[in-house]
Amino acid sequence: MAYSTPEVLPVDEFAPGTSLLISGPPLTRKRELMIRLLGGDPDEETIMVTTKLGAGKLLERFREWNGDRQPGLLHVVDCVTKTRGLGTVRETETTSYLSSPHDMTGLSIELSGQFRRAHASDRPIRFGVHSLSTFLMYHDLQRVYRMLHVLTGQIESVGGLGVFVVDSPTDREQSILTQLIDGVVETRETDEDCELRLRGLGGRAAGWRSY
Repeated sequence: MAYSTPEVLPVDEFAPGTSLLISGPPLTRKRELMIRLLGGDPDEETIMVTTKLGAGKLLERFREWNGDRQPGLLHVVDCVTKTRGLGTVRETETTSYLSSPHDMTGLSIELSGQFRRAHASDRPIRFGVHSLSTFLMYHDLQRVYRMLHVLTGQIESVGGLGVFVVDSPTDREQSILTQLIDGVVETRETDEDCELRLRGLGGRAAGWRSY
């Protein structure tokens, strides 16, 4: 189902530096929701970290749902292709590959460079991770919390928008991770469609609605 992201979640009304956590079970189109929320204005910088879908497929879906971007404005850090052998690894100016989601040190170094470069361009930045659940498979919760703390701090410092996806977190994971998050987007599947609701951020878009 096609939908207009601003009508479902008014992200353009959120304060600069806002971070969202998309939380819900599988098959509730969380990846699609993240990609659409990262669309924004064509002149904005977009940075995505993927642990489940190869960079080529992710870029293809981004462009399908949001349109293309000027050269240099759409960046992907791929943490899955090398470890799963999903396809050809070809480093470019806008696509980076890490050995696996286990390499959190390499990810931190790569993203620090990405944020410095994007910040120097003086453009608005949208940043997304799909999915934190993969990092939780490789690392303990406190390590993922520290990574999220750094990333949400960088998003706040550049006045960007952060969107982080997690699959059906435990109560403890949800409680710990949301300490660093401004709003939680919950998703669920119904007989007819997928629905979401927003918790936090003043209760905007608080009721369940289809997307």
